[in-house]
Amino acid sequence: MADRVVILGAGHAGGLAAITLRDLGFSGTITVVGDERVPPYERPSLSKEFLCGAEQEPVWLAPEERWAALAIDLRLGVAAELVDRNQRHVVLSDGARLEYDHLILAMGGKVRPLPQAEAVSHAVHYLRTTEDARALAAAARPGQHAVIVGGGVIGLEAASTLHGLGLSTTVLEAGERILGRNIPAEAADWLSNAHARDGIDIRTNSLITRMEAQTDGRVQVHLENADPLEADLVIVGIGIIPCTHLAEQARLSVQGGVVVGDDYRSTEDARIFAIGDLAARQRGESIGRTETWAHAQSSARAAALAIMNLPAEPEPAPWFWTAQCSHNLQILGDPVQGDSVIARGDHVRLYTRQGALVGAVCLDQPRDFASARRLLGKALNPQLAADRCSDLRKAVA
Repeated sequence: MADRVVILGAGHAGGLAAITLRDLGFSGTITVVGDERVPPYERPSLSKEFLCGAEQEPVWLAPEERWAALAIDLRLGVAAELVDRNQRHVVLSDGARLEYDHLILAMGGKVRPLPQAEAVSHAVHYLRTTEDARALAAAARPGQHAVIVGGGVIGLEAASTLHGLGLSTTVLEAGERILGRNIPAEAADWLSNAHARDGIDIRTNSLITRMEAQTDGRVQVHLENADPLEADLVIVGIGIIPCTHLAEQARLSVQGGVVVGDDYRSTEDARIFAIGDLAARQRGESIGRTETWAHAQSSARAAALAIMNLPAEPEPAPWFWTAQCSHNLQILGDPVQGDSVIARGDHVRLYTRQGALVGAVCLDQPRDFASARRLLGKALNPQLAADRCSDLRKAVA
């Protein structure tokens, strides 16, 4: 068993990996390094409850006293600058050097900047950290107009939350539809309609050409093939850039993220792991990353098990959720892999491949979603599965 574990990244995945190692009986030293000055926390509430003030604090991964009780050394407000694979040590921005037997890379990603926003930085907000959320909450005032750039999960959740705070909101999406990366078109339409009912203006195929500061502090957003928009606030949510710089410097394989195997071990160095948003794994015929709360959980545990030389556990089925406009959309598995769709009422879709369930989307239907999680991979009777009045669990063929 390794005696020294260093974890770079004090977010959800990194913090949970440290806690899981202790829960599994690891007795060596654990050091968690994070560039934020706060202990590990979960990010989903930043665009919802924490942003609107319903929660005064983020969802901490553990109470402050537990880190000390577990003898986990949190090095906060400091970043790693060098990974030396030959000498097995990490150099930090404060000059400290940490030796390791196993290293976990859990730095996630940084917000992807919008070049046109540089000219109006005084009014531009991103939403990745507690500091970002606090700054946006402090700037938002009822009656203002917020322009949200990006029709993904973060942008739409922010639009919904700001609308609830009394701001008018316009969402600009460059693609042909919102949520184009990971949610089926029909489910995206459910949420688009919910936003429209609330009065949130969603514009697709909207390309920003430039932004200009006005004398009153507002921003004029110029669009291609459309009239300019006036905004008090501009919120940018166009994805993240994975923090692969240390892996590249250490000559680990990088393909959009740090390439890892099934146990999240780097393909080049058995002592180094990558987890959470940073991990890139084989998915079908391609290599890709997964940016979800559930993946932060499962990848942290898988890496901890591998370090402890314990048997791997079955990989949980991928799933995630988003809460917008008083609705909760849950997505299970990989709906894109389906060759057939079963409509179960108005707001449940079951995706099958050769008769077996491979994915599901459910809007405000938690019971059906829970049943679908149990049935993933099993063959379904299409008629029974489509009967909204029947128990989905009894639809196994």
